[in-house]
Amino acid sequence: MPPFREPSPCRTLPEAERSAMGGHPDRCSPVCAARNALLAPWAVACSAGVSHEFPHRHPGNRTYFQQDRDRLLHSEAFRRLGYKTQVFVVHEGDFYRTRLTHTLEVSQVARGLACALQANEDLCETVAYAHDLGHPPFGHRGEDALDALYADLLDRRLGLARPTGRKAFEQNFQSYRIVSRLERRYAEFPGLNLSRPALHAVLKHHTAYDAPALPYPLEASEPEEAGRVRREYLDAAGCSVEAQIVNIADQIAWVTHDLEDALRVRFLKVEELRDLNNPLLMAAWGRAHEGAPDWEKDSILWARLLVRNMIDLLIGDVIASSSPRLSLLKNPEEVLRSGEPAVDFSPSMASAVRAMREMLFSRVYTHPVVERMSAKAASIIERLFESLTRDLLEPGSVSIRLLPLATRARVEEARDPVARYGVVVDFLAGMTDRFASEFYRVLYEPEERGITSLY
Repeated sequence: MPPFREPSPCRTLPEAERSAMGGHPDRCSPVCAARNALLAPWAVACSAGVSHEFPHRHPGNRTYFQQDRDRLLHSEAFRRLGYKTQVFVVHEGDFYRTRLTHTLEVSQVARGLACALQANEDLCETVAYAHDLGHPPFGHRGEDALDALYADLLDRRLGLARPTGRKAFEQNFQSYRIVSRLERRYAEFPGLNLSRPALHAVLKHHTAYDAPALPYPLEASEPEEAGRVRREYLDAAGCSVEAQIVNIADQIAWVTHDLEDALRVRFLKVEELRDLNNPLLMAAWGRAHEGAPDWEKDSILWARLLVRNMIDLLIGDVIASSSPRLSLLKNPEEVLRSGEPAVDFSPSMASAVRAMREMLFSRVYTHPVVERMSAKAASIIERLFESLTRDLLEPGSVSIRLLPLATRARVEEARDPVARYGVVVDFLAGMTDRFASEFYRVLYEPEERGITSLY
């Protein structure tokens, strides 16, 4: 990996305070001008003045946000999403959703909302592609395991205790870390050098499971970097309309599609949904019933019709609820200054979605089958973590010799002990479900051959 170069300070860029909103809307190419004609005043404009963390040439026949999207699409981290768990571990079946299919569904919902609300569709698509890149293997259970293991290690070996309410591993920041430092595709800079509006939206991603925050080990190992990220991205009270659209699209996608997968695997039965007395389900049920076969004759088709109508109702509610709030905003700066989201469900729909989340948690995410898969996944993460960190800081370390050569070089380059452990965390977080399982077998099963992909 080329030596890491510090990002150019935000203050050296023209009107840097506007970098999160898109720079200079008055200096734009014909491509940008055509896109800007479709945007509302509070949307993030396509602009030749959009700033980046490293010097950057205008992409010419594309906007910066289209270039951001294309860079993500061609990245290794994006391809890995196809082998990372959404709810069901990837090897459990080919027809369940993965992080990649979920990401594409979020993108589709976000583009639809952006079109209806006159927001920047390309920026929404970019943020949707990036929002889950930082997820470790095996879903939220893998994330929780990695966070707990890292925090315990730092406390026991370095005396760095976890501050109340803070995370050692934070997936939103890991997504930012991947696109700004870890992905290797260019000689001029680390990462993908995405535009600041895209990076701001990734770091500000917020749902019931994710909230904007810095992992506390970063403040110990790289205090200047932590301060820069906080000043340039996290200190703003709000986030762009496009970031808010992806936040809500993420919730729409996982609530509806996790329900569809649960019905497909028969963790839930279609007829049980009628007894939940959920307004969203009841409205979708009524729509699906019109002109459709009875659910008793084709429960799989009925489940798909139900979910399709739920998505339509949720999108319609967001548009109807958000449009009056957005009409009061004059520019993107007002959006950032506001601590309250302009893009959101109506209060009644928000309540219905919250009830859906609670039902999925009690009936699906904690189902015995899912719990058994999750326990196995946590065990794999735990044993890999232990093997790769056991004597990492010691001379003649065995742990470091287990790592692929490129990862080993990064550990050796790191001088701070927290940063050294952080390289192993990056390595584990970047694994797919399949790679983690293969690496586990290579380390612990005597008959398993050492595969070349582990180099």
